[in-house]
Parts: sequence; C-alpha cells; structure tokens
Amino acid sequence: MSAIPTVEPVIQKQAVVTRTAVCALASASLAMSVDPSVHNIAFVGAANQLGMTGNQRSLVASIGTLCIAAAILATGSLGDRLGRKKIMQAGLLLAVIAGVVTSLAQNTAMFAAGRVIGGIGYAASFGLSFALLRAVAPDEAQMSRAVAQWLALQTVGVVVLGLLGGYLAGVGWRVAYLLPSAIAALAFLFCLRNVPEARADNLGPFDTLGLVLIAVGLVCTLDGVSASASAGWGNPKVLIPLAIGVFVLLAFALYEMQLQHPAFPIRLFRDPEMSAAALSGIAFNIGNAVVVLQLSLLWQYLYRYHPFKVSLGLTPLSLASVVGATWVGSLLARGVPNRTLIPAGLFTVAASIAWMAFAWESTPYYFFLVPLLLAGVGMMFAQTPAARVFVSKSPPDLVGALGSSRTFFGQVGFALGLALSSSFLYGLFSPELHSQLVRAGAAPGDLSQVSGIVQSYVSVGSAKAFNPQFAYQVLTKAVDSYVFSYRIMMLALAALIALLGTVVCWQLPGRKSRA
Repeated sequence: MSAIPTVEPVIQKQAVVTRTAVCALASASLAMSVDPSVHNIAFVGAANQLGMTGNQRSLVASIGTLCIAAAILATGSLGDRLGRKKIMQAGLLLAVIAGVVTSLAQNTAMFAAGRVIGGIGYAASFGLSFALLRAVAPDEAQMSRAVAQWLALQTVGVVVLGLLGGYLAGVGWRVAYLLPSAIAALAFLFCLRNVPEARADNLGPFDTLGLVLIAVGLVCTLDGVSASASAGWGNPKVLIPLAIGVFVLLAFALYEMQLQHPAFPIRLFRDPEMSAAALSGIAFNIGNAVVVLQLSLLWQYLYRYHPFKVSLGLTPLSLASVVGATWVGSLLARGVPNRTLIPAGLFTVAASIAWMAFAWESTPYYFFLVPLLLAGVGMMFAQTPAARVFVSKSPPDLVGALGSSRTFFGQVGFALGLALSSSFLYGLFSPELHSQLVRAGAAPGDLSQVSGIVQSYVSVGSAKAFNPQFAYQVLTKAVDSYVFSYRIMMLALAALIALLGTVVCWQLPGRKSRA
C-alpha cells in the first residue's frame, strides 16, 4: 500500500512532461502554419515595391511551398538517421534566417532566396515536429491525445498569430515577414530542453537517388502547373516541365518499389486507409489554399480591404477549425468511422467554396461568414482522422520519413491549390477582359495599355497616368472580368475537391478504423 502514494506523483509528473513536450512541438510547427497567412497578405505589398512582373509574381508566390514539398522527405529521412530533434532544430534556425533575408530583400532574387530557405526550414521543422509526437507519447492512447492537442494548439496559435501577422502587414510587409522568424526563434529555445531526441536504429543506406528524384519530379510538375497561370496550358513553358515532372515521379515510384530500404515507404500505401489519408491530405489542403489565397486577393484587389481587415476576416475559418477538431475528436471516440468523417469533411469544404463562388463586386462580409465557418469545420473533419492514420501506422524506424510524408502530401495539395486556382483565375481573366473591351468598341491601339492600367490600379490604387475615360472603362470591365473568372475558378476547384472526396469514400473500409 505504501507504493501507491509514490506512483501517482510520478504519473502526474510524466503527464506534465508530455504536455509540455507537445506544446513545444506545436510551437515548432507554428512558423510554417502562420507563414501562409502572412505571405498571402504581405506579398501584394512586397511584389509591388520590388517591381515583380506577372511571371515573377506567379513563381515567387508559390516557390516556398514548392521547396517545402521538395525537401520534406529528405529532411524526414535525415531526421531518422541523424536525430529527429536535431534536424527539426536546424529547420527552425533556417526559418529564422529566411525571415531576415526576406524582410531585407532589395530585389526579387533576394526575396525568392528567402522564400527558398524558409521552405527548406519549414519542411524540417513542421514535418519532424509531427513525427516526434511518437517519442513524447509512445502509448496509443497517449498518442491520440497528443495528436489532438498538437492540432488544437497549432490552430489556436494560427488564430492569434495570424491576426498579428495581418496587423504587421498593414504596418509594412518587411515587418510582417519577420513574424515567422521570431516564432521559429522562440520555438527553438522552447524545444531545446523540453523535447527528447529520437532516431531510428535499423536503417539501410541513405536513399540519395530516390530523394533527388522526388524533389525534381515535384518541382518540375508544380512549376509547370504554376506557369499555366500566365503562359496558358498549351505553352511549352507548361508542357515541358509537366512532362518531365510526371516522368520523373513515375520513375521514382518504380525505383522505390524495388528497394529494400526506400526513402519513402511507398508499399505502405497499398493499405486503403493510408492511401485515402494521403489523398485526403492533398484534397483538404487544395481547399485551404483556395480559401486563404483567393479570398485574400478578392478582398484586397476588389474590395480594397486593409491587410489587417483581411486577416481579421479569415479568423472565423481558424476558430471553426478549433471547434471542428473538438467535435471530430468526440465522434472518433464514439467509434464513428473514417469513411464517414473524412468524406463529410471534404464535401463540406467543397460546398463552402462553391458558396463563396457567388460573391459579387460589392458583396458584404457577412456573405462569407457561414461558408468560412463550414470550411473550418470541414477541414478538421478531413485532417484529424487522416493524421491519426499516419501516426498509428508508421513503422518505428520510419517515423520521420512517414510522419513527414503527411506534411509532404499536405504541401503538394497546398501548392496545387495555389497553382491551379491562380492558373484558372488569371488564365480566364485576361481573355475575358480583352473580349469585353473589344465588344465595348475599344480601339486596337488602346488595348496595348490595358495591362499597364490594371497593374497601376493594383499597385497604387489608381491609373492617373492613363487616359481617364479609357482607364475608367478598363477598370470597370476588369471588375466584371475578375468576378467572372473568380466564380468559374471557385466552382471548378469545388468540383475537384468533391470528386476527391468521392474517391476517398470509395477507398476507405466501412468498418471502424483501427487508427
């Protein structure tokens, strides 16, 4: 009987240690989680001040996400071999450097370099912060709670820090880009003493060729998709990198299937729950990118919202995500299967995006409130069960690689969402504007000024350097063209997410998930 009083304090102390470690790991994930909200608002000011062309804007806007997708598996594999905490900490330091370089950028090349460094740093810090949950909560029951806490803390952090990022973007884009850097610095210190080291014991040789193939394949594929926004889908600038990317990705898959110790355990995705969880990660992140990016642009370009107002306007999305995480956690505890939860989440996200498609040039904010709330809940219904599948089915020696692959699929989805939505929008916008002006009787000589008028309005809010009558006509038609292009794009992406939700529903078993 005397042992009982001494056991309880030990258990309580261990619980405190675990909670502290989960908080530290959540803080390590925050730099990457906050970066998109900061970037989507501050990038407009940065692009204008640095004089980026349309092609440069399209590339630089998504280059950080491309680098995350390209580096995520390499950093996960390095973590398995050298130490997951060590590589995560290195990623946080890179994130600190990236924020400084970006904020001090004097030209487009320096700005892009900062985004590239940040992408590599975020790949290591975010992916391995998730993978290290196994080290701080090895028990299955503890793991479920740790995943839920990690997601909830991350979401709350994004709500608070996203608002701060919006405010800082209003002060100046250079200040705003320092926020993820400051978060990474604080997380580095927090994790230093509160997160244990973990590495694999029985791994084969480092799969350099496989990691190079996946990086090249992803960058080429997504670069081709991104270029379609300005060049058009039939342009060689799009078709050549797309063809190379798809070929290299197929070569990667075949190569990995032959290896005894692959960098990416592709055979595990024969499991229908694993493949459905991966596809879900792509699908809901496409929706996340579309909502965050396209609403930010719509509100800034068309409604002329101040950056802080944009950030504040997106807050319901994050708040609803916290509610959605709590709700879906209780449903999972009651035994509701993944086959019900994940597709329901994806269909909700698709319906929300379709709702937002019917905004007009003067739509009041309250029109967006309900779909934002639904989208936040839907994203967590898709994300939380899928995250549990990745955690529960990771082999002990591949926790870093497989845990990071969850982030890899998410970043692929987010990059696709950015690229596809931008290519649809801008691919439709210019031809539609030209067509409307021709129908209105614009002279061929005047049409050469259209791009300059639109660019001037986007950059400084007016087009005083041009003929006032023609500039007014162009801007009036530009609003109509933008609304038309925005609507078609949103409906097309909503249909894509609904299609992916249908595929996920077909893949998942009807029985209760063991994840």
